[in-house]
Amino acid sequence: MTTKRLRIGFVTSTNPLDRRSWSGVHYSIFKALERNLGEVVALGPVSMRWPFALGDRLNSWLVRPLTGKRYQYGWSITVARWYGRVFGRKIAKQQFDLLVAPASFTEIAYLRTDVPIVYIEDSTLTQLIDFYPGLTGLLDISKSELNHLEKQALTRASLVCYSSEWAAQSARQDYGAPADKLTVIPFGSNYPFPPTHAEALRHQPAADSGCRLLLLGGEWARKGGPVAYETMVALQKLGTPATLTVIGCAPPDPENYPNPGFQTIPFLNMGVPADQARLHELFSTADFFLMPSRAECAAIAFCDANAFGLPVLTTNVGGISSFVQQGANGYMLPLSATGEDFARRIQEILSDPALYQHLRHKSRVLYEQVLNWDVWVAKLKQELEKRELISIG
Repeated sequence: MTTKRLRIGFVTSTNPLDRRSWSGVHYSIFKALERNLGEVVALGPVSMRWPFALGDRLNSWLVRPLTGKRYQYGWSITVARWYGRVFGRKIAKQQFDLLVAPASFTEIAYLRTDVPIVYIEDSTLTQLIDFYPGLTGLLDISKSELNHLEKQALTRASLVCYSSEWAAQSARQDYGAPADKLTVIPFGSNYPFPPTHAEALRHQPAADSGCRLLLLGGEWARKGGPVAYETMVALQKLGTPATLTVIGCAPPDPENYPNPGFQTIPFLNMGVPADQARLHELFSTADFFLMPSRAECAAIAFCDANAFGLPVLTTNVGGISSFVQQGANGYMLPLSATGEDFARRIQEILSDPALYQHLRHKSRVLYEQVLNWDVWVAKLKQELEKRELISIG
């Protein structure tokens, strides 16, 4: 317990100050904690280069040829025990009021400490195994170890913070996590230079340029790229000139997407001013953020879009309903929705300028009041104080 600003240990095996770590979420949480709660000390990275290189070779040369599957060595009991010793020694040498462990179930599963641990996640492993590409084709023993480590992490943590009710429900039902140990706080925007409120609401659809759709994501199929393309084509057939810009990925078969209104930008580097300016311009001039995801835990891109007052059109899957409020900052259609279904919804919105402006206003308001990291930390602080895990004077 403390009456001063907290001293927080940040438990990740990666470097949390690298914006690529957990798609920028580690960096955003680290900096938001620093701004609002106290001193934050990065306890990672922990280099596992050579063991992981050996694991790659064993999978390639032995496990896959013999079984057709692979062993998830990076998230294994052996690695977890090693992390437990490494982080345990680091923590024992310093004084901390709190440990924060985002997406770090392997790092804390065998961590022995009296310091309260906040475990932060956007899903449980049950929701990902045999579903997400990185967790398919695994040996049964690997699946068993993953679920064991998840259970261990949930037991070790003093507070488990999920980004959606979808994930929290799985923790309760699939792992027996006590409800009073869980809380749900949607993640915030990672966008480094959001516009002001007035700038975000300045945009008006331009009749002469048609409907500009924007999709930002790293996986073409999982983010619903084909459905987004179909939406653009359907709008054009309905008489609405439409374009679609996709940032971060591209179809593997570009010859099947010949429409001149379609463009892809596979990569933009936020460390390059010209790329940053281009992304800002695309967010500022788009009319809708369209991402008909096939699977989603917590799409930070929704929060980024809302920072620009940009309404979201997506599917009701995974943890999305904790980020998108129907008819407020966007709309969720069923997973079965086609491009024509999305196109009709877009036309309905564009035919009602008052509704469109309402969506833009509510999108920006939800970004300011819910979907940003400073609000996230404020809510986390409330949950910690309610459970008497911290005390700040």
